[in-house]
Formats: sequence, C-alpha cells, structure tokens
Amino acid sequence: MNRDKLGSNLLLLITSTIWGFGFVAQEMGSAHLGPNAFNGMRYSLGVVCLLVILLAWHRGKAMDGFRSRDWVKASLSAGLFLFLGSLLQQAGIGDEATGAGKAGFITGLYVVIVPALGLMVGHRTNLQTWAGVVLATVGLWLLSFKQADAQWAIGQGDLLVFFGAFCWAGHVLVIDRFTNRVSSLHLAIGQVTVCAGASWGVAAFSEPLKLAKFQAAFMPALYLGVMSIAIAFTLQIIGQRKAHPTHASIIFAMEAVVGAFAGWLILHEKLTERELTGCVLMFCGMVLSQLPVRLIRLGLTRRANHKPPA
Repeated sequence: MNRDKLGSNLLLLITSTIWGFGFVAQEMGSAHLGPNAFNGMRYSLGVVCLLVILLAWHRGKAMDGFRSRDWVKASLSAGLFLFLGSLLQQAGIGDEATGAGKAGFITGLYVVIVPALGLMVGHRTNLQTWAGVVLATVGLWLLSFKQADAQWAIGQGDLLVFFGAFCWAGHVLVIDRFTNRVSSLHLAIGQVTVCAGASWGVAAFSEPLKLAKFQAAFMPALYLGVMSIAIAFTLQIIGQRKAHPTHASIIFAMEAVVGAFAGWLILHEKLTERELTGCVLMFCGMVLSQLPVRLIRLGLTRRANHKPPA
C-alpha cells in the first residue's frame, strides 16, 4: 500500500472514529432535549460550519453549485431521508435499554440493507451480500431480542434505530443517484439545511423548547455539528479521493465498533456475552457484504491449493 492510500485510509479511520463517538454525544443530548429539537440544533450548527468550509474552499464560486435543479431535487430527497433517519436514531438512542453502543451496530445495518433495497431500482446483488445479510440478521437477533413473559420481543429503542437504518440505506441510494450531478459540498449543505428546517418545524409543535434545556445540550450538539457534520464530512471527501472503495467501506463499518467502545468508556455501558456475540456477527456481516467477490474467490483458491506440511 502506497503512502497516498495509507494516508487516505487514516483520514477515513479518523472520520469513522468521530462518527462513532457521535453516538455518545447523541445519547447525552437526548437527556435534555427531544429528538427533533436536538437534531434541529446540531444540524443548524453543522450548516454554519459547512458554509464556512464552502466559502474557504470555493471562494468566488461558492454560489454556483446552488443554481441547478438537480441540486434542489437532491437536497430535498436526501434531506428527507436524513431527517427521518436522524429522528428515528435519536429517539431510539434516548431509550435507556438501547444506548450508544447498540445503536451504533444497529445503525450499521444500512450497509447490508442498501443492496437489498437496490434490487427495487434495478441494482444487482450477489450470494456473498445475502450471506452478509444472514449474519447481520442473526447478530441483530442476539443483540436486540429479549425473552419476556415466554415471548421474544425487541426493545422499542432498538426497533426505532432499526427502522432508521432503512432510512439511512435510502439516503445512500439517493446520494448515489445524484453524486455525479451536483457538488458534494453543496449537496451536503442542502440536505443538512432541509433536515434542520424539518426538525425545527416538527419540534415547534411537538416538543417543549426551553432555553435552559438548549444550554444543557449545547456541548453535545456542538460536537456533532462541528466534528461529525463539518470536519468528518470534509475528511471523508479528502480521504475517499485516493482510498480503495472496499477499504473505505470496511473502515466505515468500524463506526459501530467505535460507538460501542465510546459508550463503554464514557457512559460506562456494558454489553452481555449474548449481545457481544451479536455485535461480532453483525460486524462480520457488514464486512462480508462489502468485500469484492474476486477477493473472496482468490482466498478460497489459495486455501484449496495450499498443501499442509508432511
């Protein structure tokens, strides 16, 4: 691996780490504000930071990317999925039985959901991806399903985050559709603005908006707005320019592992042996679904040709 790719992978790992710790910030924010108010706050901070980056990056041509119809379509559609995914995720993390660690792994299921949803829009998938889906599903059952009153059930928070994973998958497909039509940074600003506006709109009618609550949640929201949205997104753009797509996908799957570690380190969350086993299976399913088929075939061929010592 050359220095450029190694440096790119390092940037993506930093990005994944920032996002992983973001689950802890979300859980801390949920203790003070409702999901919509908190999302409105953090995404508004993110918009401001992204605008600063845009002005510094593009200088005199900063406004050019906002003038196309594709930008409007992409911002509205991606922003809607971002709003729904963020709302379900934030509401789920607020459940004490879910927490940052479990939410990270359940959210990561979007990696294996994307190919399944892709079938609806004509994308092809393979047996390897379905094997990843099976592993991830078994892992989810071990992580989230509990036996109560002789019945198996999934917690409300886990269920909300799970539905949120489908929204994140839809978000990925929307971005994939428009990625070559609009500037990445302009699209980021558009979708985050739509998400912030929708969050504030719903919060105004459904959640108490008290100044003291916003002050208490400011630091978690600041971390998410500055680090998770602005800085991490910028590092992702730079890192993915020279990183191998497969390496990038696997590194992003580490977000779930970092989220579980951050929950244990900062919030003292603990997972049972059953839940840890589920996390491992889910992570394996995420990675398996991202590996190129040719790489797996090469590994199987090498094993078949390997002769044990006499």
